[in-house]
This record gives sequence, structure tokens and C-alpha cells, in this order.
Amino acid sequence: MPAHYYPQDLAVALQQRWSAQAASLPPLDQLTAFISTLYQASLLAEEGRSVVCHAVLASQAQLEAQPVRLTDFHIARFAEPRAWNEQELRRLSPAVQHRSSLLAVEPMATGELRLWGLLFSGHAWDHVLDDPQEMRAVAPQALLVQISGPGSLVFYSGAHRILTLQRGRIEGHGFLQFPKAWGMGHFFENRQLAGPAAVGQEWTVVQEECIIQFVLHMQRRALTRSRVSGHGLLVVLVPTHRVASLTTPGGLLRPKYRLLPPEVGPRYSNLMHAIVQRLIELGEFSWAHYQRSSDAELQALTAEIDRFADYIADMGAVDGALVLTQQLDIIGFGIEIQATQVPLTQVYRAMDMEAVSLQPVPADHGGTRHRAAYRLCLAAPDCLAIVVSQDGSVQFVHQQAGNVVFWDQLSF
Repeated sequence: MPAHYYPQDLAVALQQRWSAQAASLPPLDQLTAFISTLYQASLLAEEGRSVVCHAVLASQAQLEAQPVRLTDFHIARFAEPRAWNEQELRRLSPAVQHRSSLLAVEPMATGELRLWGLLFSGHAWDHVLDDPQEMRAVAPQALLVQISGPGSLVFYSGAHRILTLQRGRIEGHGFLQFPKAWGMGHFFENRQLAGPAAVGQEWTVVQEECIIQFVLHMQRRALTRSRVSGHGLLVVLVPTHRVASLTTPGGLLRPKYRLLPPEVGPRYSNLMHAIVQRLIELGEFSWAHYQRSSDAELQALTAEIDRFADYIADMGAVDGALVLTQQLDIIGFGIEIQATQVPLTQVYRAMDMEAVSLQPVPADHGGTRHRAAYRLCLAAPDCLAIVVSQDGSVQFVHQQAGNVVFWDQLSF
């Protein structure tokens, strides 16, 4: 296996993973040229920001032959096709940053590639959505690619992710979803969040999944807003029973702006209680029911959760850590992590979601926020940390079996 993957390596790996039932890929040289332009464009910047965009490799005839709905993509064709090169891609990238938009590229019989138009839709096409009630477009059945940052490419066959590139490597690390295992029992105190309405009920996997999805949706929105703003962010989640010992004078967390508990109870917990109660009243406490529901009360509560996520992102913009309990009660922000004396020389990158395969990395490979998160998680194994860099990259940090492990996230 090569130490780093280059466009031809990626093209070969893509051919190996491509389903025989999917639309055919172009010859290797054309596929390599397509990927090379994407990769080079990912290293550029447009008006001071990294290039982020989406593209589809298919002709107009191929796309028009596929069954579509009025809610799916419509085609905007250029009067004159454009050259497929990194500068053209850079200039057009602002138009196709969202997952509802794609640049359309066609492989020609002459061996060239040409940029012939754009595809637009009101709905995202991939399997990771920011809004839990957002509709999803039927993705074009072709090769789709997302540039998610410098040197980071995500390859899809239709809506299904088949290969990722990050830091010169494919697969292995770089996830589009939160490590789900964190949500199963120790990421947050699931059943307490469900509130009195669910007390005494026989919990099912479906109901546990529902609470997990609500929390992940809220946190995904907060992190996405932080990434878009361009400022860094350090979020620390601590078990509720550990707050006093961690924030006591001389403890690991030194609050600068500590918040008093709300007199009416924690905001997020109250919202979750109300949503669960409403779902029970409507007859089904499940994530699927929530996604299908057009109930006005549920929609209003969802809007309040989104506003709560925005408050978190705003407070996280202040220098220092934002600390929450695992029930998502806000303890404070601008918090100093006092773990500079904790000896740590090595941390581990998770190469899979469960962190079964680990890659050792020097502890000083990241910035100040990363080092603070690593040392905190070593000193307090029951803490979880999420670090957003100024360049938009995101890491999850946790201690497992005595090792400080981090997960690189590709997108939200």
C-alpha cells in the first residue's frame, strides 16, 4: 500500500470498489484527469476560503435518462462548455458548496473532459443531513465527488459513499458521522434526557436511537455553524456527577464565565422532555415518526433546539473551552483547561469508527486546543472533547483503554 495516494492511485482504488451494477466509469486516464483536477482545486482558495464543492461525472443524456421527480435535480446547461481545470473549478465552487448542487462534467470521446453545466435541487442528496426533517433528493446514478477541504475528497456512487481521501490516505479515517458508539450509554445520559414521560417505560432500541439522533442533530448544527464562522472551538462534555470536582479551585477546569443553573431547569433537557411527551401523545416515540411528522408543535420545538445549538456555537467563539454536562446542561464558557503538567507524548488516530485499529501520532501534532483536549482526556478519562480548528477540521477526543484516541471528521 502506498504511503500517500495520488490521483492515479485513487482512480485505481475507485475502479476496484465500483459496483458492476453501477453506471460505467470512464477509462483510467480520464478518471485520473478528473480526480487530479479535483485534488488540485482542493488546495486552492476562493476569496480567502478553502475550496468546498460537489461535482458529478456524467453527460446530460445520461442524467436525463434517469427517472426524476419534480423535487430532484434540474439541469442548468452552459451555452458554451468550459474547460475542466482547477482554476475554473475554484471560480465556480461558491455555486456548488451545498449538497443540493453539483458541477456537471462530461468525459468526451476525444479523451478530454468538459464542464457543461450545473445541477440544482432544493434538497441534499447524500445520506448525512443537517436537518432531521429535511427531504432528500434522488442522487444521480453516477460518480459524485465532494471536496470537503484541502486534500480531502469523498467519492460516491449515487448517494452511497464508497471511498474517502484525507491526509493522503484513503478509507481508514475521516468519518461523515459522529462515532455512534459514543451515543450508546456514555456519550450522554440518554434516559434522563427523555424526561419523566419515558420513566417506567420499557425502552426499545428504536427509542434509544431517537434520543441519540436528537442530540447528534443539535451538536452537528452547532459544530457546522462554528466551522462556517471560521473560528476554532473546544467543547468538553463531562458526566454530571463530576462537574463539582472538575471545576473546584485547583481542578482541571477553571471557569471564567460560569453560568448559574436556570430556575426553570436546563434548557435542552426541557426541550427534549417536551418533544418526547409530544411524540408519545401522537402515538409513537421514534425517530422515524418524528421525521415524518408535520405536527406544528414538534416543528416549533425543533426550531428551539436549533436556536440552542446556535447559542452554543456563539459561546464557543469566546477564547477557552465550552463545557457541558453529558445531559447538555451548559456549565460555562471561556474555561481554561489546567492540565499542562500532564505528561503526554503520543496520541492515537482512530482508523475505524470503533477505534479497533489505531495509528500513533505525536501529541504535539495539533494546535493548542488539540493539546489541551488530549491532556484533559488523559487526566479525566470520563470526559469527551470535540475540537474544531480554524481551518474547519473537526476531531473527537476520548480515552480508551488508557490511550488518548481521536477521530477525524470529514463533514457535517
